[in-house]
Amino acid sequence: MPSPANLIFFLSDNHSRTMLRSFGHPYVETPTMDKIAERGVKFTNAYCASPLCCPSRAALATGRYPHQSGYWDNALAYDGKFPTWHGRVRDQDCTSISIGKLHYVSGENDNGFSEEILPMHIIEGKGALISLLRATPDGVPPRKGPRDMYANSGIGEADYQRYDRDVTKATIDWLGAHAKGRDKPFVLFVSYASPHPPFAVPDRLFDKYPPDKMPLPVQWSHNERPDHPAIAHIRSQDNFEDPITEEYVRQVAAGYCGLVTHLDEQMGEVMKVVEELGLLEDTRILYTSDHGEAAGNHCLFGKSNLYEHSLGVPIVMSGPDITPGSTVTQIASHVDLFPTIVEALGCELSEADADLPGQSLWPAIAGEDSNALGFGEVHVQSTRNAAFMLRAGDDKLIYHVDAPNQFFDLASDPQETRDLIDTPHGEARAAALEETLRTMLDPEETDRRCKTDQLAHAERMGGEDQIRNRGTFNYTPVPGDPLNMETVS
Repeated sequence: MPSPANLIFFLSDNHSRTMLRSFGHPYVETPTMDKIAERGVKFTNAYCASPLCCPSRAALATGRYPHQSGYWDNALAYDGKFPTWHGRVRDQDCTSISIGKLHYVSGENDNGFSEEILPMHIIEGKGALISLLRATPDGVPPRKGPRDMYANSGIGEADYQRYDRDVTKATIDWLGAHAKGRDKPFVLFVSYASPHPPFAVPDRLFDKYPPDKMPLPVQWSHNERPDHPAIAHIRSQDNFEDPITEEYVRQVAAGYCGLVTHLDEQMGEVMKVVEELGLLEDTRILYTSDHGEAAGNHCLFGKSNLYEHSLGVPIVMSGPDITPGSTVTQIASHVDLFPTIVEALGCELSEADADLPGQSLWPAIAGEDSNALGFGEVHVQSTRNAAFMLRAGDDKLIYHVDAPNQFFDLASDPQETRDLIDTPHGEARAAALEETLRTMLDPEETDRRCKTDQLAHAERMGGEDQIRNRGTFNYTPVPGDPLNMETVS
C-alpha cells in the first residue's frame, strides 16, 4: 500500500493521449505535464470509459462503466446515486475539494465533495436532451454547428480560457489558505474545461504552431477516410459529410496545439505555488483527461468514437512511492483510478466497492505485470447504435451493433489505418475478442437497455416533441454565460 499523501488531481477536457511532448508529439509544448511524467510515472496505454464528457466523468467518479451505472450520455449524467472515490475519502475525514468543471446533474445533489468551487454542471440540470432520441423513428437530427466551430480555430479567445484562468486562481487561493498544517491528507480536484473546442487561442500561442508545419491527421481527406457505416453516421451527424480542405485540418491542428499549451500553462501556475509552499514532497500530482479528440483523424472531429485518438487518454502521476521517469505500458483505465486514489489517501474501500471493475494501479506502478484488458463503450448523440472496444495486448476489436466490426493490430498500425476484419488472421483474432466481450456483457441487450433508459428519460423531460423544439448545442457554456441553442428539424 502507498503511504498516505495529499493529492492534486488535474483533469482536463478533450486531451488526446498523443498530444503531449512526453507521449511523442513532435511539436506541442507541454512542459508542466512532461515534468510530472519526468518526476513520476506515465501510463502510455490508458483509456477513458466512454468518449464523451458526462459518461466519462461519471465513470471516473464512480469507477463503473456506463453499462453498469446507466450514465450513458450527456443527458443521463452523474446524479449522486452511486458512491464516488471523492465521497469515500471525504467520509474518512480527508478534505475533498473540487474546483472547476464537473458536468454532473447539479450541485444540489451530494456529489461526494466537501466543497464545490466554481462548478460547471450540465446546462439547466438537463444537458443534451437531444441524445435521448436515438431510438425514436426519426432519430437524432444532425447538427450544423460542429463544422463551423472547428472552422473558427485560430487566433482569438474562447470563454473556456477565461474560465480556466479563474479555476487556476481559485486553486492557488485555496492552496495558500488551506493546504498547510493539516492533520490528514487532502485531495484537490482541479478540473479545466480546455482543450475542448473552440480552438481559439491568443496569437502568442497560435504563432507557436504555424499551420503549414502541422502534421496532417491520418485519413483526413474525402478520398482516404474510412467508409464504415457507423463512422460515416457520426460524420454526417456532426456535419462533416462534405469534403474538408487541407487548410481546414491544419488550422484545427494548430489551434488544438495552442489550447493544449494554454492548459499546460495553467497547470504550471498551480505547480509553481505547490513548490513555493513546500508541498511537493508529501503531495502526489495526477493528470488525465476525460477523453480525447479526433482533430481530423479518420475525417472525424470531436470524440464519440472508439479510435485511439478519442478513447485514449494520458495518465501521469508523480509523488511519494513513485519511481521518477518510469513508464507503464500495460493497459489502464479511468475505472482503475477509484481504488488507486482511495489507497493514495490512506483510506479504505467499502464492501460496496467489491464489484468495481477497476484494479488499483499501485501494483503496476511498482513494476508488477498485468494482463488487463482495455474496454470502452459509446451510446451517445452522434451514434445510431452502441459500439464497444475490447483490447488484449495489441489486438483491438471495435464491436458495432448492427454494423460491421473493426479489428486493428496496434503493434503494426498504431494509427488504425488498416482494418483487418476481413483478413483470415484478423477475423480469427476478432472472433476470439468478441467471445471474451460476450462474457462481460451482451452487446445487443446493452444497446436495447440503453435506448430504453434514454426513451424513458425523454418522457420525464417532456417528450420527443418538446426536446426537438428545444434544439441542440455544441458545448456547455461557462457558469453565468448564455446557452446558444441550434434549431433542429
